Amino acid sequence: MTISLSRAGALAAACAVLLTACGGSTGPATPTPSVDVGRASPVTPLDAATVARAEKQGSVLLYTNADADQTAPLAKAFEAKYPAIDVRVLNMNDPQTFQRYATETATGVRTADVVMATDSVGMLTFVRDGNVLDYDDPNLRHLPAYARLAPGVVAMSEDPLVAVYNTALIPKDEQPPDLASLAALSTSLKGKVATTDIGNPIAFGAVSNYTARQGESGWRNLETLGRTSGVESGNGNLIQKLAQGQYQAAYFVAGSVRALIESEEAAKLLNYTYLKDATPLLPRAVAVTAEAASPDAGKLFVNFLLSVEGQEAACEGGFTPYRDGVDCAYGLPAIEAVVGAGNVRPAGYLDDIVKKQPEIVARWNKAYDR
Repeated sequence: MTISLSRAGALAAACAVLLTACGGSTGPATPTPSVDVGRASPVTPLDAATVARAEKQGSVLLYTNADADQTAPLAKAFEAKYPAIDVRVLNMNDPQTFQRYATETATGVRTADVVMATDSVGMLTFVRDGNVLDYDDPNLRHLPAYARLAPGVVAMSEDPLVAVYNTALIPKDEQPPDLASLAALSTSLKGKVATTDIGNPIAFGAVSNYTARQGESGWRNLETLGRTSGVESGNGNLIQKLAQGQYQAAYFVAGSVRALIESEEAAKLLNYTYLKDATPLLPRAVAVTAEAASPDAGKLFVNFLLSVEGQEAACEGGFTPYRDGVDCAYGLPAIEAVVGAGNVRPAGYLDDIVKKQPEIVARWNKAYDR
């Protein structure tokens, strides 16, 4: 996700608009229950020769849709473990990542060693066009089958979509626990409920995953919401307007906002929740590129991201680790404890998602009168 406002400043500024709401404490946002995170599987590092080559290469360049505050803990932990390798991060949205890589490789300019993206269609097209090194990390033998998304592509996290409410306008005890209830409520809150446009890869992932699971009943909920929902281009505008009171509720919001909302000031105004019938999980994919200048450093970085140590650093950045043995307030076991294990199912990319994209987009556009 790319948030146009700084994570630290967006909600602090918005709170100034609603001084009364921010003046008193309502306690923290949605608490995460204590859960069993399982036992960590064996460590599976790369071989010594690959590590030596990676250290000689000396740097790894990452293009990612995650913002700087999210990736900072990853870079810091990796550089602490491998001090001979510097991590350079360029934050941009997924289409920019793929376009920049194409331009740079065409002109012979150094490009990304590793890409990190949420856009399933974009990543599968990237693979199809021969832009990914077909690398199997040794961690995969200890990870669920859904960790492998495509040849050379793995999930470093399974990030949920959440609902966010302005607690000054919809108190916690009145906040709908599922999307069906929110759809029903939206008919009396015309223009006060919002989401992001399906042109945003995160929104497309949310809609495609939700409707794949809920079928026609899910589409009926979206059609009800579509008649009354505001639509924003991205999560930055969505959260800012929610905090300012222009919206009372938002759905299919990227889960990376959880850490922001749990800050002391923001928690006085906003609350996020996992919807029991609509908490899609979007795999955040990582891959070493075919034209990487530091391919071994790229492999080592991916290997670290999939390790317990790397997954713990991912948690610190607000990602959702899925590897057993990682104690994380944002991890899969914590989500399952809220919505029930049967209501959240991590998976890889949907079958034929590239082929189905135009149909899904067209139906959503019709429902939302776009």
